Amino acid sequence: MKYILNVLYNDKGVYGSERYKNPMKGLIQVPYRKVKPRKISYQVVYREIREETGLYTISVYLTTDKGFNCDLYTTNIEERKFQ
Repeated sequence: MKYILNVLYNDKGVYGSERYKNPMKGLIQVPYRKVKPRKISYQVVYREIREETGLYTISVYLTTDKGFNCDLYTTNIEERKFQ
């Protein structure tokens, strides 16, 4: 089974979620998800970000970590300024 991992960032820093259950309570994690067979990892990244943050974003494929069988993505969540 393949996984996706997505790093959210903007010009202020990198963002993650704080774990609130033991045994990893207090640790920070970035969005990740299993990719089911016949699914495309980019679609899984898009859906995971939308579900976890409510943002509609464009993620960029970075690389595949073959050791962890994981596709890595980055997503710029810069603040939008409306004119």
